[in-house]
Amino acid sequence: MRERKRQLWHQTPWDGQPGFWAAWRRFFYQFEGTAQLGDPNEPAYVAPKDPACPICGAPMSEHEINRGGPGKPTHLKCPPRDAAAEAPSSAQD
Repeated sequence: MRERKRQLWHQTPWDGQPGFWAAWRRFFYQFEGTAQLGDPNEPAYVAPKDPACPICGAPMSEHEINRGGPGKPTHLKCPPRDAAAEAPSSAQD
C-alpha cells in the first residue's frame, strides 16, 4: 500500500477508504466534525416515575392517549375530575 501524500486538516473515519463517496465524506468531515451529542460530563436524563399532566395536574398514568396514526393528530384525554373536589367546601356551624 502506498503512503498518503496529502492529509487534510485532521484524521477522519474515512481515511484510507477508496472511492468518490469516501473522498466526499473526508472533505465534509473537516467542516462538520463528529456528531454533537451534548456534554459528556452532564448526567443522563432520568424520567420521573409518574409525571403529572401539564393540563390538569393528574398523573399521566390515569390519562388516555389516542394516537391518530400517520398524518393524524394525537389526542390526550384527561380523567374526569371528582365532583367532591370541585365543590366549594361549606362550613356548617
